[in-house]
Amino acid sequence: MSSFSVRHRLSGVLAATLLLSTPALADWVGDLRVKSAPLPGQKGAAPETKGKMFGRPGMLRMDLAPAEVPGGMSIIFDWEKRTGTTLFHAKKAATSRSLDDLSVKIPGTCVGKAQDFDACFKEQGFKKVGTEKVNGHPTVVYEGVPPGAEDSIQRQKVWRPTDLPEVAYVRSQTFGKDGKVQADIEVTNIKMGAQPASLFTVPSGYEELDATSAAPPIMGSFKPEDFKGKTPEQIQEMIRQRMGQQGTPPAKTK
Repeated sequence: MSSFSVRHRLSGVLAATLLLSTPALADWVGDLRVKSAPLPGQKGAAPETKGKMFGRPGMLRMDLAPAEVPGGMSIIFDWEKRTGTTLFHAKKAATSRSLDDLSVKIPGTCVGKAQDFDACFKEQGFKKVGTEKVNGHPTVVYEGVPPGAEDSIQRQKVWRPTDLPEVAYVRSQTFGKDGKVQADIEVTNIKMGAQPASLFTVPSGYEELDATSAAPPIMGSFKPEDFKGKTPEQIQEMIRQRMGQQGTPPAKTK
C-alpha cells in the first residue's frame, strides 16, 4: 500500500471519529471498526481500521491501530475539562487540545447524569428517520449535520441502541457533499462494566508535545478557519499534506 493511500485512510478515520465524539454516560467497552472511503478509482473493499472504544461518564477513549502509526494511537475525550488528548504509544508522546478550539462543535449537552442521548441528538438538529436492528441491537436511526460541519459534509446517520441507553451509537455513517459514504463506524461486542481509570489519563512517562506542530494532526495543528468552506476531499488533502511533512514534533515548552 502506498503512503498516499495509507494517509487517505487515516484522514477518513480522524474525521469520522471527531464528528461522533459523544461522551459516554456509563462505563463500557466495545470493538471499533472504521471503514473510510477508497481513493478515486480504487477498486475493492473500503479500507478498514480496527480498534477499541471505552466509555466512562463524561469521557470517551478510542484505540486505533492504523498501519502508519507504529504501536497504535489513542484519542481521549474529557468533557468536564473540554479537552481532546492523542497518545502515540510507540513514541510515548501525547498532544492535547481544547475541544472548544475545533471547527466542529463538540457537544457538551450530553454531559450530566440527567441527560440522555436522544435529547442530545435532537438538540443538535438530528431527526428520527426510522428504526432498525444493527449489530444485534434494536436502534433508533437519526440523521442530521453536527453543528459546525455544514460546509464539509452532507449529513450523518446514527444508529442509537435502545437497549443500551448509556451508549450513543452502534453504527454511524458520514456522507460527503457528493452523497457518498466517507466513513462508516461500527461498535460491536459492547460490554457494560467498570473500566480502569488509567485508560482515561496520559500514562506516566509520556512526553507532552506541542499540538500545533505534532504529526499526525489529530486534535491539533489546525485552526477553525482552515476547514471553513472546504469539501471533504479538500479537508482530506489538507490532512494528507500535513501528515506528509517530515520531522519529529518538538516537545512542548514549559
